Amino acid sequence: MNSSYDPDAISIKRTERHRSKVDIVYDILVSAMGAGAKKTHILYKANISSTQVEGYFSALLAHNLLARAHDIDGNSIYRTTEKGRKFIDCCEEIRSLIGLVMNNRRIDPTSEFYAFDRRANR
Repeated sequence: MNSSYDPDAISIKRTERHRSKVDIVYDILVSAMGAGAKKTHILYKANISSTQVEGYFSALLAHNLLARAHDIDGNSIYRTTEKGRKFIDCCEEIRSLIGLVMNNRRIDPTSEFYAFDRRANR
């Protein structure tokens, strides 16, 4: 059995799995960064259904991760708040740390231990 890291195998698994709720929230918040966007634009950018969007938007608005404003035509525009930006930053930091672990990088450069490496049991 080959225990080496295969980045292609990992990326295939990622595309086949369902996104977590955290991934969906992250995608919504990233879609609403900057000047903000209409709900339908966020729905398409974040790749969520119209039935999902209501539940997520309610929660994100209630927790002040997303704010609603109106454009010049009176349409609702949603923007990521400062709290939402902190959420995005935290997600990106966690993804970065997971990437280090999954790429078999040493946590301590002086150690022989590689995270999630079967060779550590030798």
